[in-house]
This record gives sequence, C-alpha cells and structure tokens, in this order.
Amino acid sequence: MSFTSQFLTEARQIIDKLNVDDIEKMVGILSETRATGGRVIVLGVGGGAANASHAVNDLRKIAGIEAYAPTDNVSELTARTNDEGWGGVFSAWLRTSRLCRRDTVFVLSVGGGSLEKNVSPNLVLALQYAKSVRAKIIGIVGRDGGYTAKVAEACVRVPVVNCNHITPHSESFQALVWHLMVSHPALKESETKWEATAAVQEGKAVFLDRDGVIVEATVRDGKPYPPRSLNEMTVVGGAREALLDLKNMGFRLIVVSNQPDVARGTQQRSEVERMHAVLREKLPIDDILVCYHDDRDDCSCRKPRPGLLLQARSRYTLDLKSSFLIGDRWRDIEAGHAAGCSTVLLERGYAERAPAHPPNAQFMSLGDAVAWISNQSEPRR
Repeated sequence: MSFTSQFLTEARQIIDKLNVDDIEKMVGILSETRATGGRVIVLGVGGGAANASHAVNDLRKIAGIEAYAPTDNVSELTARTNDEGWGGVFSAWLRTSRLCRRDTVFVLSVGGGSLEKNVSPNLVLALQYAKSVRAKIIGIVGRDGGYTAKVAEACVRVPVVNCNHITPHSESFQALVWHLMVSHPALKESETKWEATAAVQEGKAVFLDRDGVIVEATVRDGKPYPPRSLNEMTVVGGAREALLDLKNMGFRLIVVSNQPDVARGTQQRSEVERMHAVLREKLPIDDILVCYHDDRDDCSCRKPRPGLLLQARSRYTLDLKSSFLIGDRWRDIEAGHAAGCSTVLLERGYAERAPAHPPNAQFMSLGDAVAWISNQSEPRR
C-alpha cells in the first residue's frame, strides 16, 4: 500500500471512531453560549493557533458567535512572552478580557497541555483560570487529550490509529469537526458562498410561522399564546415528517416568527433562542428569522409587514412568487400576501379578525397544507 493510500485509510478509520455524542454536546454548549450572550475564546499553539484563527472566523461569520483567538494579536502575544513568560500568555489575556461564566474556552491542541511534561503549559494555566471563573471548556485534541480532556465539559479526542501520524491527523480533524459544528442546524445562521450560489438554482421557500404551526400554542379565551420556556415547548405532531416532505420538493424551510413578549419584558431573548436551538436540532429547517419588536416599535419586520420574508429573499436569493407561507393568524397571511407568496391558513378557531386578503388555501393540519403545496408545485429531485 502506498503512503497516500495508507494515510487516507487511517483518516477513514478515524472518522468511524469519532464520538458523535461528544460533538453534539459541544454544539449544545456553543449554542447556549450564543443564547446567553457569551463569547468563545479559541486557544491553540503552533498548528492549533492557525486553526484557531480559522475557527474564529467561522464561529463569527457562519454561527453568529462573538469569538476571539489570543494568538491573532501578535503584538500582545510577543510582548507578554517577552515580559511575563510564555506560560502565562493565555491566562493573562483571559484575565484582561474579563472571562466570565457565560463564556466558553475552546482548545485546539494535539496534546491538550501538561505541566508535568512542560507541554503547552500556557493552555493548562488558561484552563485553570477558566475553571476559577466557571467558564465552560470544550476542546478537540489528540493523544490522550492531556489536561484539556480532564477538565472539559465536552471534548472530542481524535483517535490514534498510527503513532507516526498523531499530529497531522489531530490538526486535520480539528478542522473537520469545527466545520461540522458551524454547519450544524443548531449553530449555522448565515449561508456560505457556494451554498448560497447553489441555492439560486432552487429559488423557492416555504415560510412557516412558529407558534400554532410547528410549535403547539396555548389558547386562552380564543387567543393563542407561545410557550414561556423550553420546558413548555412542544413540537406539533407530524411536523418533522411534513417538513421533510417539503425539503424533498426542493423548498428551503424558513421560520418567520413574531416574539413581541421580549420587547414587552415578559420573555427573555435568551430563552427564545434556546427554544430555537432545539427546533433546529429536531426539525429540518434552514433558518429562523425573528422579530422581537412590539407594535409600538413600528418596525418593518413585525408581521403583518413582510420584512422577515424580504430579509430571507435577500439572504437566499428567493423567488417569492414561487414560495409559500403557512400561518395560523391573520398577521401571517397578510405578510405572505404583501411579499407575493401563496398563503395557507391553518384554521385554529381563534377569536380574532380574518385576514383582509383571503388565503389561497385553508386547512386544519400542517400535513394537509403540505399535501396542497405538493399539488401546486412540481417536486425538484
């Protein structure tokens, strides 16, 4: 077997041995960090430092997470090394940056750090400081994971399949895993260039209201109310199967939701984002666009205005005339009509006004609405 064949065979073996649960747990931690307004600090040395710069770019640009890598500031790094010593450069940076419990420290390292072996002691001291302020710790490491694997809430260890290739495999798979993470529906917020280019060929979407369409709403005195917390949130029965049918027809699935309780002070934005992170995990949706304003804010994004749909059109290059909106209230139908979409009303028996512009179709269930859309549009395989 040639060296190239052997190296690629080892890579396939590593993929088969990666711990999926650890990756999913790290995605959850990053999602929570974003939802609570925390930052992600990515630490790496050598090849890990180069990976840290790339990972920071992806976390910020694709996942919308405030992220930094201390090694990107060469002036500060070298000044601290010169004046204070190499071992404390990261911990000093974290202290100056006022690391706190909302933040996450993300380590990319082959060995994970070891004081006993004097290998990457700066990582160890940084993680000790992170623990002292109760920040979360995650990592992608090789070998036995060192100190990082011992203290992290979640840590992916790149399996050793050939002792002669520990470093190249570890650093290569750091890139694979973090790219997986920022592409995960629970984290990804922005389309990447080539995927956006491909989306032009599709050009159509189904917009879905959240409460009363894909999430159960509580009805009191004829008026629907959203779940107040993640514990109260229940996905509508059959929603996943119905949405998968729409995906198979070639539609993008974009949730467009008014959440005015945030502006009213009766709901926390972080709790709404926690619910949305779970919806991204459970359902095959491409994006969730939210208006957090109330009527008095007079914004362009609050339905019945079409701002959220127009935002999606710009982001994904959509043909709104070939797109559909499914909603359960007059505001949804008016927004879809204003944007030029075909509209479907799910009749829930609410005691409220009818839409000024009648929907194109009306049904009792999401499944029936999807079947109707299927009859209106030729599936793209």
